[in-house]
Amino acid sequence: MPDGRLQCDLCPRDCKLHPGQRGLCFVRARAPAEQGGGMLLTTYGRSSGFCIDPIEKKPLNHFLPGSSVLSFGTAGCNL
Repeated sequence: MPDGRLQCDLCPRDCKLHPGQRGLCFVRARAPAEQGGGMLLTTYGRSSGFCIDPIEKKPLNHFLPGSSVLSFGTAGCNL
């Protein structure tokens, strides 16, 4: 952007970030200028929860009915 901000297009919020600033989701951040100023994923390699669920709870419920599936998630807003 002309004012030096970087726009995140991952969600409809279209956060416009200065170096070192995080988006509203707190998952995406802009790197400081001395580190290149690009977009960073702050949750990479960090899970906030694990659970073994029946496969019927998932969108792949027709694959091996009656079996279990490992679910995991990360922190952040998913709208």
